[in-house]
Amino acid sequence: MQPLTAFDRYLNALLARNPWTNVYGFVRSLLALGTFCTLLFNDMGTLFRPIAGQTDCPSCMGLAEYSLFCWMGDLETARWVCMTILFLVLIGIYPRFTALLHVYVGFSFMSTAVLVDGGDQVTLVLSGLLLPLALTDPRTWHWSMAPVANRTSYTFQLRKLIAVTSYGLLRLQVALIYFEACVGKFKVPEWADGTAIYYWFSNPTFGLSPDVHSLLLPVLANRWCIVLLTWSVLFLEGGLFLGLTLEQKYRRYLLWAGVGFHFMIILIHGLPTFFMAMTAALVIFLRPFDQPFNTVPALNRLRSLIPQLPALKASRVSPASI
Repeated sequence: MQPLTAFDRYLNALLARNPWTNVYGFVRSLLALGTFCTLLFNDMGTLFRPIAGQTDCPSCMGLAEYSLFCWMGDLETARWVCMTILFLVLIGIYPRFTALLHVYVGFSFMSTAVLVDGGDQVTLVLSGLLLPLALTDPRTWHWSMAPVANRTSYTFQLRKLIAVTSYGLLRLQVALIYFEACVGKFKVPEWADGTAIYYWFSNPTFGLSPDVHSLLLPVLANRWCIVLLTWSVLFLEGGLFLGLTLEQKYRRYLLWAGVGFHFMIILIHGLPTFFMAMTAALVIFLRPFDQPFNTVPALNRLRSLIPQLPALKASRVSPASI
């Protein structure tokens, strides 16, 4: 028998890991929740309205004509269809069947809605990159912690290789988002000289509320505080990009720093759906995909409130169980 090469050993180690855990399930649910909340809490007249040079609303030109909002015609009906699909994604049932529908909803919203933000773009890209994972997932529920049956067939190993490889593409995509966010800011004089935070905080549309602005006026009036705050954003975004190569023991701290950073954006600029999308991106980027979240304590706590639910025993998906 020929000895294993370095590539063979690497491939065997890769295939020993379980790609189908509730880590990617959490990411799918969080992405779906962001779009679901956007459609639930906003009027269709707010999301879809005529803009300069456009008479039809929604505009169904080019690829947008294949959007669900154009295809169905009635915006309100299309909204509820989208929300139904997103709810199925959110609860995690049959990921291999709902994954394509999730991407289609994201495409439909991005191609026809007027009021979209960076979070909607991130959601569409990540849900698309999650397709290989979801389409190869043999489970019926993406929150499941039960081990997948041990299979050694060539077809199953190929499915697993596709799923694991997609994680690498997802991590690379998120790293590039933060790389562009950091490096792109140096082209703007206000970011380079350390004054951008002052202008962002003082912006009457996107900045701090008048009360909070008055409270933080001593900080905003201090040049060194402004420079420190401005450049700390650049350092953090650059550090998040370097998470691509950091050891796992350091990534957890970077994950919490990134989540805290995006939570501060909610408090300052009020973009909750952007927070959901970027938190999902950070989880898929910095948390090991084969280390599932232990949801048993939370579910058993729910059982104490609803006694009819079955008790759950603690279990863990072993990477070697697949």
